[in-house]
Amino acid sequence: MQLGTLFPLLLKIVGMRHLHIILYIGMLATLLGVTSCTKCGTANEEDKPKVESVILSRIKQKADLVTTEVKVRKLAIYDSSKHEKFELKDPRTWKYGERKCIVPVDVTIKYGYDLRDLTIDDVKLTDDSTAVVILLPEPKVVDSGYEAKVDEKAIVRMSSGMRDRISHEEVDQLMQQAYRAVMREDFSAMVNRDIENNAKVVFEAIVRGIGMKNVEVIVRRKEEWGNR
Repeated sequence: MQLGTLFPLLLKIVGMRHLHIILYIGMLATLLGVTSCTKCGTANEEDKPKVESVILSRIKQKADLVTTEVKVRKLAIYDSSKHEKFELKDPRTWKYGERKCIVPVDVTIKYGYDLRDLTIDDVKLTDDSTAVVILLPEPKVVDSGYEAKVDEKAIVRMSSGMRDRISHEEVDQLMQQAYRAVMREDFSAMVNRDIENNAKVVFEAIVRGIGMKNVEVIVRRKEEWGNR
């Protein structure tokens, strides 16, 4: 039925006053529908996760540790006259009746970041959305060890007079002491740049994977960022 035919029919049935009420209710329902849709759209925008949260979630899903390693050679020196004190001493100065031993100890130390420790405050999107800044803590030792087997030709032993020869057990103890001496030192400065670059490669792959193709990834230390 056409509108021109419907309007007189409604007017006849309900009267002018009631027709105004019907039209008013219809308009009100339409406005409420539009308002409801607008609120739905706003709610959908608010429910959408932030870019920083998405990146952090992907980091924790795909990467646990980012590491790099440093190798240190320590000369473990046993000198019976020095009560097993480590020191570099010319073997030509060794005296008769002493026990001496020099053992090279190769120590491997892995420094790294446990990316599971990152928080939302460590992932920042710049105001112009052209870069993602990821803040990292100081690297920590995540693994370490030393080569327990040493070529006998590389070990220097000397026992003069009636002193017993340095035993394998004593060499093992000497190597353990050398290892502990190395681990008391901090070599993280030697690997800072390498480990940051390794972390950046991981982060770039994650950022590209969520569609941010032209966004720069910047890696900074937390303390550097805080001192800007």
